[in-house]
Amino acid sequence: MRRAQTGFTLVEIIVVVVILSIFAGMISLSVGSSDSRKNLAFYEHLTDSLSYVRLLSAERMQPMGLSLQADKQGQISPVIVTLSNPYAAYQTNNNASTADSTPKNAMELSAMSATSESTLKTPSWELESAVTLPEMPAGVSLSIQSLEASNSSMGTQERQPWFAEQMVPQVLWFGTGQASPVTIEVRYQSRLVGDVITIMPDGSIMTGQGS
Repeated sequence: MRRAQTGFTLVEIIVVVVILSIFAGMISLSVGSSDSRKNLAFYEHLTDSLSYVRLLSAERMQPMGLSLQADKQGQISPVIVTLSNPYAAYQTNNNASTADSTPKNAMELSAMSATSESTLKTPSWELESAVTLPEMPAGVSLSIQSLEASNSSMGTQERQPWFAEQMVPQVLWFGTGQASPVTIEVRYQSRLVGDVITIMPDGSIMTGQGS
């Protein structure tokens, strides 16, 4: 009598391979769609936050902006910053012009010097606690391109002297309703997420414009 054949036939092996391929494709599609949802959610949160920053800057009459900063690990992430004490230079000039010009003795002069040094505040960019941006998903990056003919930071310093020697944000609202015109691209592994975001000179935000 002939022994019973053991093992798998070629047809059975092919069927198993096909089934495994189908499952692998389904898993990859599920992971890909999950990444797409995360990236799109970040894009929508970013555009909503920029619109809020625009309104907040105009309401406060205070310069605000979007800056790209690196953490200790070198990871670049966007943050919202506010310029504190933007009019300190003007206030200092006004105080000097209205000060009493009569001669002071040595004690009074020393007291005035100490007071002026303690009250003098230098404008500086600080993190804005009222607006928190979401953490960028892995593989997502931001690209910001100025639409001004000249260098963006130089043009800003010429318009507003209190920006001199400051780290001017890449995206900036001046507190007057106007803004530095730029385009913002959100990319995931070099692929564009959503539409190009365009900040117009009047501070308005448009999507789908630009290259």
